[in-house]
Amino acid sequence: MNNIFVSWKQKIESRIISDLKSQYTESEEQIRQRKEQFLKKQKKIILIEIIAGAVFLAFLIIRAAFLQDDILLSRNSFGQGSKEVQLSLKKDDKKKEITYKLDEQKLSAEEESKVYIQFFKKLKKIMMKNNTSLKQMQTPLNLPDTVDGYPFEITYELAEDGYIRLDGSINEEEQAKLKRGETYRTYIVVTARYGEYRKSKKYEIRIVPKKNISQTNVFYKIQQYLKKEEQENRYSRDIKIPSVYKDIEITKRQENQGGISGILILFVTVCIFIPLHNYLKLQEEGKKCQEQAERDFPVIVHLLTLYMGAGLSFFSAVKRISQNYQKQRELDDSKKYAFEKMMRMEQQMSNGVSQREACQDWGMQFRTDSYQKLSLILIQSFTKGSKEAAMLMEVEEREAFHKRIDRAKKEGEEASTRLLFPMILLLCQVMLLVMYPALTRFQGF
Repeated sequence: MNNIFVSWKQKIESRIISDLKSQYTESEEQIRQRKEQFLKKQKKIILIEIIAGAVFLAFLIIRAAFLQDDILLSRNSFGQGSKEVQLSLKKDDKKKEITYKLDEQKLSAEEESKVYIQFFKKLKKIMMKNNTSLKQMQTPLNLPDTVDGYPFEITYELAEDGYIRLDGSINEEEQAKLKRGETYRTYIVVTARYGEYRKSKKYEIRIVPKKNISQTNVFYKIQQYLKKEEQENRYSRDIKIPSVYKDIEITKRQENQGGISGILILFVTVCIFIPLHNYLKLQEEGKKCQEQAERDFPVIVHLLTLYMGAGLSFFSAVKRISQNYQKQRELDDSKKYAFEKMMRMEQQMSNGVSQREACQDWGMQFRTDSYQKLSLILIQSFTKGSKEAAMLMEVEEREAFHKRIDRAKKEGEEASTRLLFPMILLLCQVMLLVMYPALTRFQGF
């Protein structure tokens, strides 16, 4: 063993010397010194790696000794919702992947109080909108459903006096009755909800008279002039106003009612078409899944009959089918609706759901009578025994086989019908190619 180590060391040193000679044009002694320096440096690196490995190994040993049964899972903070964690279970040679749901972190009483204070403070600023204070309300309020940064859903309870409406607007008729210096007091109760959290706060609202447009406004005089012109020419169809009045330019917006109407019609059409298209697309996808499940029905019946006839229990048969399908899906990356549902049924039974309940739930997820009938047969087999169930399964398998043949014939007929138009189109092209030379010759005469 020692001789092997010495020979291995000599080979490494000779290789290092050879590499150094190819880089440096120095004497043998200098090359030897460079080799020693290189080996010394490598030894230091290896020593540091060994020490670091030993420290890490010791850490793992200590962690395994003190935290052998602990796994650290982190939940989302408040407002981020729950999350799912994938866990692997293993016992002997059996393995299983499960999804573990973690709810978001719950706030303590102190934290909850701080969140509500900050939330209602921010909401108050949003509600004021263009007003300086909720106790000096001249213009409409802003009543949002949500506030950025907070998960709460907001609802409002208004006073029955009708001064403030649900959209935040103020009853202008009532506001106009207020005299200068007068205020009207009302209130709004705001309720914030999120899951099990609920908090209400009552805001006092004081409505004051709306300020009139200042007569010193640069456009006030021209507005009064235009109003006067309109009143003086009530009996005329057309009103003529100057393009410039006291250094203020007046322009008229171009009216394009036809274009606006066309845009409005287009907008309404698009608004109707997009949801309708998505709905039809959703229906089409569901129809495709059901058709795919109907095509896979004979295969599922055959596999269940085969495995259960060979002596496997219903759970073992479903598990075997799910495992084979999972392997096939990993190879070609294709999903099949019926087999996906079967995998879900296998997971339910593994998690403790009874075979009867899981099988019934599996059958009800399909819109076709075939799967519902099959689930009833399987449920009967749990109570009446396997012999009678085997006979019923064989009958169902023969019926599924005949349905598969009929479906293949129908799809063949539909395919020939779809090919009819391309065939006519190709026939027209051939006829054109044949008749074109004859037509050109007749034109020559």
